[in-house]
Amino acid sequence: MNTLLIPSAVTHGNVIYGLGMLESGMSVSLEQYVICDEIAQAVRESKNGIPVADETLDLDTILKVGVAGNYLSEPSTLKNLNAFWLPDLLDRDWRKEWEAKGWKNLFKRACERVDEIFATYESDPLPQDINDELMRVAREADKRLSRADIAGRLSQEALTTGVY
Repeated sequence: MNTLLIPSAVTHGNVIYGLGMLESGMSVSLEQYVICDEIAQAVRESKNGIPVADETLDLDTILKVGVAGNYLSEPSTLKNLNAFWLPDLLDRDWRKEWEAKGWKNLFKRACERVDEIFATYESDPLPQDINDELMRVAREADKRLSRADIAGRLSQEALTTGVY
């Protein structure tokens, strides 16, 4: 069961909780996380509303093309279409197009997205002074504690606090 909680856009809630969480937050799925992220993006975008202005209504094009005309070939259609958010994972293809692309369901696309994130992610390096300080602390800890000592302390603490 998914734990995603999105307060109603009508009440102007601004907290989105539980992305990727399953089993009431007892476990997390990276694939579920990217699916929830897409849902959260859709909710955030819907809260922005639909812009209504002379430019977005584009009455000149409506009068030019008419009721039965083709708006897809109009430059203003493409310009206004790009103003709206479009999903990455949620598929809007017709069934035949979806089948031709390999019948990928949402979970399969989410798995591919997770793989892509891991393959392309580059972390920002820590500032040198912070890295140096972390290394100094780690070396100091290594001098004072052996792995066996740490394991013994953790096991003793677990026994005295009733964890086992």
